[in-house]
Amino acid sequence: MALDGGQVILGIVKLIVFGIDTALWIPPVLLASLADSDARLAFHLEQRWAAFNLKLTGTRVTVDGLEQLDPRQSYVFMSNHRSNLDVLALLEALWDFQLRWVAKEELFRIPLFGWALRATKQILVNRADHAQAVASLAAAKQRMHDGISVVFFPEGTRGRGDDMLPFKKGGVVFAIETGAAIVPIAITGTASILPRAAWVPRSGGDVRVSVCRPIPARAYTIEQRDVLLADVRAAIAARLAVLDAAPPPRAVPVSAPVGVRSSARS
Repeated sequence: MALDGGQVILGIVKLIVFGIDTALWIPPVLLASLADSDARLAFHLEQRWAAFNLKLTGTRVTVDGLEQLDPRQSYVFMSNHRSNLDVLALLEALWDFQLRWVAKEELFRIPLFGWALRATKQILVNRADHAQAVASLAAAKQRMHDGISVVFFPEGTRGRGDDMLPFKKGGVVFAIETGAAIVPIAITGTASILPRAAWVPRSGGDVRVSVCRPIPARAYTIEQRDVLLADVRAAIAARLAVLDAAPPPRAVPVSAPVGVRSSARS
């Protein structure tokens, strides 16, 4: 659906504010990383940045299924990917977890933003350099022992429309090798606020993040990685089918019970 002139102007203003507040947020993140080798404090600042920009775009995030997780445990989160806004939605939905993202090398080359990715100890993967990718994931495995959870978008890039792209195997192999449980996650609503090919956000809306039952990767051998990959994809697809057919949720209050969270915090 095309935007009218007023919506375009408002979207551009939001984009400019986003750029300014991101530039202002990065120096504190860099400083925080100097005081904390695990980047836990820097990550909390990153979460505050995400929460601010969700409010800026008028995005309301609701999440279900958190009662199945233990914030003291490390997980491998695997989610569908429809929009750049997915990252902010997950930072909000998984507020009680220390997350590290598997990100392509090109993002680390962006001035200032790339510095912040390194400062928060995100996981750089160079798809053209297998040895470097293996080394990065080996370092990530060590962080899993320190209570850090890792996030994969197994499609590798943002999908077009509602259909998911084929899943890559890196995430399930990582989970099998670390013995961590995989948590499939379904996200809907982000593409209607910030479509795949767009930079200008639309006039806000509701985003739903649904946490599926964890899948114990240690129950699979490396030879069964394709089976595990199919199980993860099936869990996400089944939840997406339910979410896409459901009406938008009501905003959840700040005092919501465990297992439900909203970006409309005071």
